[in-house]
Amino acid sequence: MKILALLLSISLFIACNINKETVESIYIKKSLNNDIILKYPKSQYITHFYDKKDDTIIFNLSRQQFDTIQILYTKYVISYPNNTEIYLKNNSFETLAYETKYHFNLKNRNSKIITLFDVGGNNVDKEYKNFMEFDTYIQKLLKSKKELKNKPRKNSIPYI
Repeated sequence: MKILALLLSISLFIACNINKETVESIYIKKSLNNDIILKYPKSQYITHFYDKKDDTIIFNLSRQQFDTIQILYTKYVISYPNNTEIYLKNNSFETLAYETKYHFNLKNRNSKIITLFDVGGNNVDKEYKNFMEFDTYIQKLLKSKKELKNKPRKNSIPYI
């Protein structure tokens, strides 16, 4: 009977972890200017320039920070299907949108892409408010990194 209970416990534990999506890294593409790679323990912030070499800043993520990213991913992001598009709207007729693409690389070799289109506002459809909680944490985390305080300012890529 004890063996049966032990096997049942192990089976339940394995079943609960089969569908768990563990984040290995997050690649964030902000318009054409910046790439951010969040990975434990070393992360990168890359600024692209059209007239000079790209600038790369390496910064650390603590285990606690990366674990928080995983917790927030599980809480706020995991339910969204791959290739989800989220529009940050305003009440004007502005059509120019800035794109931020989150590419989640998962340990099970799958990936998930969620794209934010910012058209100058902060209104978002109700079903996407959870993702915005995740995005807010990432933005605060990046702002807290002392290595990124003096990052180079991007220059605009000219329209051709």
